[in-house]
Amino acid sequence: MNWLDNPVMRREWRERVRSWKFLAAFLTVGGLAALVVLLRWPSIASLGNTATAGDLGGASGSGVTAAVLSQGTMDVFRPLAFGLAATIAALVPAFPATSIVRERRRGTLAMLLQSPLHPFAIYAGKWLVNVAIACALISASLPAIAATHMLGGLSFRSHVLPLLGILVLMVMVFSAVGLWISSRAQSADGALRWTYAAVLAIAVLSLIPSILWTAGSGAMPALGKWLRACSPLSAIQEVLGQGASGGEGILQTSGWLGPYALASGLMIAAAAAATLWELRVQNLEKNRSAGRVTNEQSAGVQWFRRLAFLVDPKRRSSGIPPLINPVLVKEFRTRKFGRLHWLLRIVALCAIGSLGLTVITATGTVAWGAPRIVAAMVILQLALLLLFGPSLASGLIAGEMESGGWVQLCMTPLKAAKIVTGKVMSVVWTLLLILLATLPGYFAMGYIQPELKTQLIHVVASLLLSGAMILAVSACCSAFQKTTAVATASSYGILLALLAGTFLVWVARDKPFGKDFVERTLMLNPAAAALSEIRMPGFETYQLVPQAWYVSIAITLFCFLLLGFRTWQLTRPK
Repeated sequence: MNWLDNPVMRREWRERVRSWKFLAAFLTVGGLAALVVLLRWPSIASLGNTATAGDLGGASGSGVTAAVLSQGTMDVFRPLAFGLAATIAALVPAFPATSIVRERRRGTLAMLLQSPLHPFAIYAGKWLVNVAIACALISASLPAIAATHMLGGLSFRSHVLPLLGILVLMVMVFSAVGLWISSRAQSADGALRWTYAAVLAIAVLSLIPSILWTAGSGAMPALGKWLRACSPLSAIQEVLGQGASGGEGILQTSGWLGPYALASGLMIAAAAAATLWELRVQNLEKNRSAGRVTNEQSAGVQWFRRLAFLVDPKRRSSGIPPLINPVLVKEFRTRKFGRLHWLLRIVALCAIGSLGLTVITATGTVAWGAPRIVAAMVILQLALLLLFGPSLASGLIAGEMESGGWVQLCMTPLKAAKIVTGKVMSVVWTLLLILLATLPGYFAMGYIQPELKTQLIHVVASLLLSGAMILAVSACCSAFQKTTAVATASSYGILLALLAGTFLVWVARDKPFGKDFVERTLMLNPAAAALSEIRMPGFETYQLVPQAWYVSIAITLFCFLLLGFRTWQLTRPK
């Protein structure tokens, strides 16, 4: 069978492209790319003033004009490149992460594997369709990239073509990783969580070893360099020409395009091989062990089980008390991520990460200073909230609609308010544990520098409001979608525009936006309020507290009211 005439590819392509959501995503990516270029487009007056200042320094007029044009072009090209990379990381992984697990839940995966199609054809069809659709979304930004190239000072071979190649490699890697996780997952929400965790690890966490071990020889610096080659950020930094002078040794660029291409190829091949291994027909015929009954165990094991029966909640589940929301209990008992051992693992990892950053500050291993370390902790917490918040909240309603469980919920005597409260609280407790787990780091930072205590309290309050807003927006998107993948992609798109979009305006401060406009825009982002409280360089001139808190509270309340109204509509008899 010709691999271009793949029935899985045709089915996936028609299902995805015929939806109005594809057209909306295409127009959104193109519109945002054009907006970035318009916001960062240099004015003639600014170019003239800069050139005049350079002429006064004794340089030749043509050399100064070329340098100014190159700098002005990079000021437009840099946020466009990072914006496209962030868009790919937010939107692309959602669909491959739910592709195979959705087939398994529907019962069509066994039919596909029993058909004349080879497992490689099934995998290739799903992978190629996702890559093709993502490349179509990237093509929506080509007019904006072309406009930036026409500005001058930008090489097609050295800048534009490598950037497009990096973006395509990101799409291919994230699609392959998403399909591999989808082949192993048992639920759509679990596949989404693990996929976005893998994306975060590949893009951001792989840079941490190279940051901690910046110099020297040995196994750890070598491992840091190999891991850093997996991140697309280093390759993008090389394309943009940002070296050690601009990154203080954190993102030094010295030939990362080749290593990133090699690492991407290895990750794609490894993920494809692992996915094909999971798509074997033999895996469908595996039976889970039923275990051994108690009477077949030894006398010691029987006595131990009798004692464990009294205290083990997994073997003796009590009834739900009258004052406890049954939907909340149902979410925690049926969701693997809501079990106690997973929550304890999250708390431990967050606490270790925050304390590790504090130890770096105390020992002076990296000369960042307290504001930069606190900013790193804020960005880490915001990344965790963006990872777990939409992945948990986007499936609250859409997951029930997709699996058919919503009909059963509507048949119960529970009211819409109780259903919404139980589902929202199941995510609130998880996010609250993530936020509270990093408090030891802030306590240690306050002990090291007591003058930062008030600012750290404001930072924690801003992060709490950030988590509430992320939860409200994601849950609201879940109520208006029928599939978890679309709800997750919509949540990430809105949050990316709301959070990253405000930072984009901040990047364009003084060119062309004034201080008042940037300050009003940053009020939409409670994370920016946290950065301004710790006097992060670039945010120290903005006074965002408490106005940013009021705005985030208003957005959160509006989304929760919209969620309650939509849930009431869905619970009404048809």
